[in-house]
Amino acid sequence: MSKGSVFVSGACTTLLLAVILGCTPHADPASPSGASNEEPKQSAASTQRAQQSKEELVLSFYKDSSLSDEVKVRHITDQLAGIDWEKMNEISEHQSMEIIEYLYKQRALVPSESFSNVIKGTAGLDGALTEEYDNLMGDLFTRDKTAMTRALANMDKANRVQGIGGIGYALSYRDPKEVKKEIQQWQAGQQLTTAEKDVIRALFAKLDNPY
Repeated sequence: MSKGSVFVSGACTTLLLAVILGCTPHADPASPSGASNEEPKQSAASTQRAQQSKEELVLSFYKDSSLSDEVKVRHITDQLAGIDWEKMNEISEHQSMEIIEYLYKQRALVPSESFSNVIKGTAGLDGALTEEYDNLMGDLFTRDKTAMTRALANMDKANRVQGIGGIGYALSYRDPKEVKKEIQQWQAGQQLTTAEKDVIRALFAKLDNPY
């Protein structure tokens, strides 16, 4: 092979390598992909959420104007179990009543799977706050007796007693005889467990003596 041929062959080989190397994608650790950039952002947001108290989370959801009422109510009720409304007043400049009133107005959007959270969200209530919250629970019971009775039957005694007390108090503003009649008509078409029957008996007793 002549020197010219060797030179041409070598030049072609060099050019081919340059093309191959130039077209081969390289992972640049200093320049992560868009997806990789998203992961730290999402992780940071999740960490921030995890570090917030229930009161802070509820307040942030309530103030988030980008959320629809349906999404907002679901997020708020997801956090109600164990919330302290007195603490909420402290961090929100006394917006506890405003938030509870919002939930009452949007009560049709409260999902039935959140009823147990609502029942467990009574800490720190007093006076007008208690009455408004009781009205919320009473209306949720009226809307879906099956879901509320089941939720009450499946929780610990302290929360069950608290929930029945609030519901009974709210319903007592109506004619107790009519309320009992409605419940009995509903109950006739149900196959209630022993615990659920106990809930109804306790609720009837509360209707007779709401205070």
